[in-house]
Amino acid sequence: AFQGEAAQRGRKRQKGGAMALYALGDLHLSFGTDRSMDRYGKAWVHHEEKIRKNWEMTVKEEDTIVLVGDFSQGRNERERQPDFDFLLSLPGRKIMLRGNHDMFWEVKKTRRLNEKYKGQLFFLQNNFAAYKDYALVGTKGYCYENLDSFGHFQIIQERELERLQVSFEAAREAGYQKYLVFLHYPPTSALWPFTEELIR
Repeated sequence: AFQGEAAQRGRKRQKGGAMALYALGDLHLSFGTDRSMDRYGKAWVHHEEKIRKNWEMTVKEEDTIVLVGDFSQGRNERERQPDFDFLLSLPGRKIMLRGNHDMFWEVKKTRRLNEKYKGQLFFLQNNFAAYKDYALVGTKGYCYENLDSFGHFQIIQERELERLQVSFEAAREAGYQKYLVFLHYPPTSALWPFTEELIR
């Protein structure tokens, strides 16, 4: 039922132009797993219904919403699908950005995910999405919190910078000159100066 409704909405969206743009992160949906967020306090109890209520009050079918990571607790296709069904039941064009808890999504699977959910969800990694005259680009990013070695942080940071550069290059080749960048982690680190490389 969720997927049928989303397909109808997708057809309607193609007939109209993009309107408002929203960003939302850390939904941590867990419909297909026993890793509920309820254990983290009262604010998380039935949080998915709070998400639905506020989403439906805010986002219209012609709007675009970027989910900036950690939207599913599922670790594989079976566990993630109920979370996707929930998202597909909600209005708006949905662009997905990979977070550190989206364990089902390996970068090399991005193209396969985009093929499987074409017209329903768009997975933003090493590519770009169009919004009006802007190219939407993004990657997970990373920040140093003194939880791992600084050398390990630098390796991951460099990898994320390379992925973001691939997205910029793809957008430029398609003729875009205006960009909006989305990250899961902030472009700063708790114990390190501003990460200037991310905005070059």
